[in-house]
Order: sequence, then C-alpha cells, then structure tokens
Amino acid sequence: MNTSLTIKRIVIFLGFAFGIPWVAALAIALSGFWEANPLQAMMLANLVFISTPVLANLATRLTTQEGWENFMLRPNFRRNWRFWLATWLFPFLATVTGGALFYLLFPQSFDPTLGELRKLTASVPALAEINPWLLMLSITLQIVLIATPINTVVSLGEELGWRAYLLPKLMAHFAGSEPANASAARKAALLVGLIHGIWHWPLFFLSTRLDSGSAFPFPLVYLVFTCSMSILLSWATLRSASVWPAAIGHGAINGTSALAGYLLKGPALPLLGPAPTGLIGGLAYLILGLGLFFSRKAFAQK
Repeated sequence: MNTSLTIKRIVIFLGFAFGIPWVAALAIALSGFWEANPLQAMMLANLVFISTPVLANLATRLTTQEGWENFMLRPNFRRNWRFWLATWLFPFLATVTGGALFYLLFPQSFDPTLGELRKLTASVPALAEINPWLLMLSITLQIVLIATPINTVVSLGEELGWRAYLLPKLMAHFAGSEPANASAARKAALLVGLIHGIWHWPLFFLSTRLDSGSAFPFPLVYLVFTCSMSILLSWATLRSASVWPAAIGHGAINGTSALAGYLLKGPALPLLGPAPTGLIGGLAYLILGLGLFFSRKAFAQK
C-alpha cells in the first residue's frame, strides 16, 4: 500500500467533504436568502451537506486517478442479510431504550397524554380523534417499515463518503505496510465518527440562529453519539463488504431519533435527552458501540 498516496486521498476527500458544505453554510448564513426565508435556507444547507460526501468520493477518485473499484455498492444480501437486519432494528431498540432511561431519570419530563404528538395532529381532525397512544404505535410502525427504507436512499450519499470511502482509507493508513487488522479498523471507525460529527457543526450553528438558542456545548456532546453510531455502521460495512447496511442504519437512526420526543413534557434537555444525541438518550448507542469496539470478533478481518 502506497502510504503517501493514501494520505493524499484522505486529505483531498476531506477537503471536498468539508470545504463545499462549510463554505455553502457560511454563504447561506450571510445571504439575504437567510434573512428572508430562514427555514428554506436551512433546508438548502441540509441538502448541500447530505449531497457532499458522495461528491467528495467521486471527486477524489477523479483527481487522484484512483478508478472506480471498491465502491461497495454490491448489496451481497444473501450472504449478509443479518447485517441488514441488525442495522435496521438496532437503532430502533437503542432509541427506545435510551428514551426510556431518560424518562426514568426525569419522570417530570414524561407526558403520558402525548401532548407534543397531539399538537402535531391538531390540524388534522381525523387524526385528532384517534387515541394518541394508538397514533404513536402507528407512527412508530410507519417509521420502522416505511420511513427507514426511504431514509436509506437519502442516507446512501453520506455513507458512500464516510463508510464506503473514508473508512477503508483510514484503515489502510493505520495499518501502514501491514495488512488491514482489527486495531486499524477500530481506530478508523472511531475517527470517522469524530470527523462525521465535526462535519455537522455548521448546521448546528445555523439551527441556533433559527431557534435563538445556545449551541455550546451540544456540538461536543454530539460527538459521543456520532462515534457510537460510527462503530455500529463501520462494523456492518466491513463485515458485509457493502455500504447498504450502513445506509440502512443511518436511515433508521434518522427516522427513529424523534420518537422519544413525542413523550416529552416541557422543554427538552439537549445535552441529556430524550433524543439519542443526548448523553442519556444515546446511552444504549454508547453501550452497543463499546461492546462492538472491544469485541474480539467484531472488527476481526476475514
């Protein structure tokens, strides 16, 4: 493995992956478009961000004449269906578990009447008449069975950058002249999570402008979540040799992350929960990530 070429590709990839969306976020924040239509401007910023990692993958391959091998798009479903299922269901279970822990520790924040959910359905008379807990069950099933496949397609662009391109490059860098090994895989998975979390920071500051809140120290706490998430998604990617389990997991995480908030009474505690991005709401993700990280077999190379 050509170490200097690997480092060059990592640097070029990160230059594209960070440069395009961060510059776009700054331009949007300073534009008249933000002042006139902040919600639409925020949507545009999100669109730029989720589109950039796959573009960085393509641009780095073209710039360094790497070619198009090892794109990890082959699903390998018959051999790897277990990883598809795991990344589909683990995020739901982790989100529910973390939310339950949050409400056990902060029972005053639990609303058995599901007031937040009823607010969302108040403008639809047919939904307003339904028992809110039945509606909660229906929404949960729709998220797991319908929204997750849709979110998988949306998340594929990000995962083609982070887990399908950057992860193997960092593994090769950490392994050096040796074959890829479990130690290199663990380090790479953790670093991808850290990079992925920092990459989101401009979106947090834009949303802070939108909500007139205080961002710090949430962006730092968020890194705990993205590192835990990265260990799960990296494990599934490497074991399956396919980007699809990671895209499914990413889509499932995005889809289920709002569930616990429907039971919230009063203001959320972003640093703690109930969303999985909080320290307590995300505790199940952290435990799952640590279990995989220290497992002897999880990152063992075939």
